[in-house]
Amino acid sequence: MNTLGYIKNVILDEFQAIKEEVRDSKILALAFVAVIVLIVIYLKPFPARHIYFATYYPNSDWAQLAEKTASLLKNHGIDISVLYTNGALDNVARLSNRKDEANAGYTYGFALNQEDLSNIYSLGSVAYEPVWILYNKSRIGEVKSLSALAQYRVGLGPLKSGSYQIAKKIFEVMNIELDNNAHFKPDNILKNAEKLKSGEIDAFIFASTYWDPTTQELLRSPNIAVYDFKNAQAYTKKFNAFVALTLSADSIDILKQIPKQDISLLATTTSLVVNRNMHPDLQLALLMAARDANRNAPNLFFAKRNEFPAYLDPSIPIGPVAEHFYDYGPPHAMRYLPYWLAGLVDRAWLLLLTLFAILYPLAKLNIHFRKFRFNLKEIPHYKELLEIEKRLCDHNLSAQDKAQLSKRLDWINVHAIKAGVPINEEAAYFEFLNAIYLLRKKIEEA
Repeated sequence: MNTLGYIKNVILDEFQAIKEEVRDSKILALAFVAVIVLIVIYLKPFPARHIYFATYYPNSDWAQLAEKTASLLKNHGIDISVLYTNGALDNVARLSNRKDEANAGYTYGFALNQEDLSNIYSLGSVAYEPVWILYNKSRIGEVKSLSALAQYRVGLGPLKSGSYQIAKKIFEVMNIELDNNAHFKPDNILKNAEKLKSGEIDAFIFASTYWDPTTQELLRSPNIAVYDFKNAQAYTKKFNAFVALTLSADSIDILKQIPKQDISLLATTTSLVVNRNMHPDLQLALLMAARDANRNAPNLFFAKRNEFPAYLDPSIPIGPVAEHFYDYGPPHAMRYLPYWLAGLVDRAWLLLLTLFAILYPLAKLNIHFRKFRFNLKEIPHYKELLEIEKRLCDHNLSAQDKAQLSKRLDWINVHAIKAGVPINEEAAYFEFLNAIYLLRKKIEEA
């Protein structure tokens, strides 16, 4: 027998012994299966390949962000279906609804209450969203305070929108209630934009990124001015989800000098949120896509390159995957492996290291299942041989007794050979046969 043949026989005998052990030890087998199942549940090795992304109305800034993310993830074999919604609150409601297919989306922390937070995790902020307070300067002149603005006809986002909730927070500081206030008129962003241009309302307050098409149009419209939020820094001290930004002079249009001077803005951030049950590898893929989208963006306005994603809005609890990402960066394995396999390696390495620390010392004990099972089978036969030996010593045997004992020895011999002899245990088997032979001689001589 050559080396390969020997190794093959050893492996086959080991598997046969394990198979017999599983068959004989049902509880041990069930415990082993339970451990394997728990490991698989913990590691979650097979993520889905589809994300249903809740955004805003078609062609909005959020819809464009989601479509950019979709194009980046497509290279990794992940499909994204963009779901158009009514905005920040609707997105979270859909994520919290177990019957809804949505599992990722954008929102604002300001728009949410404690109940809304129970089913979602934040993967971090992906963009700055100024709170645009735009007004018709030709109709009402320059607005210098929020109190003065509240005396005019002000358009707001829908009652259940994130923009409405943000505006409500801002005016509450000034002891101005928006609910049931005749000066404030909730409506959707597209209708309010038209109303502002037509003069039906005097001002419009909403949150959006700079690149939102409607925002771009309004900022370039004649007679539309941007409110200079001079105490924006004070608001950031009161609400940690706010940030202060500066809209630089001429930054909207250099030729037309829009705006003519630096303007202070109060802003929040777009939070990328997911359902808490979303597979961790999909969360990691979303974070990587958000990073690549920011890094490779041809046009950045308020944000710096590589600034996002970042956990800037603590009002939404951060997910474990995102927390690990911000603390330690993406898994190194992602440079060489597909996203799902790299995520699996990242989760499994500690478990594998623990198993190795347990199994390696056990391997040094030279536990051979084939030998263990063989000895287990031989023990009852040896016990029976001892019982026959005792009968020979303690009793005078008749011819019939001798015949019965000889017949029993024949049965033990046949049963032992049928049970199989694993490799390396041939010598032990023939020692056992020798014991049967010696006992048979004693019976004949008794």
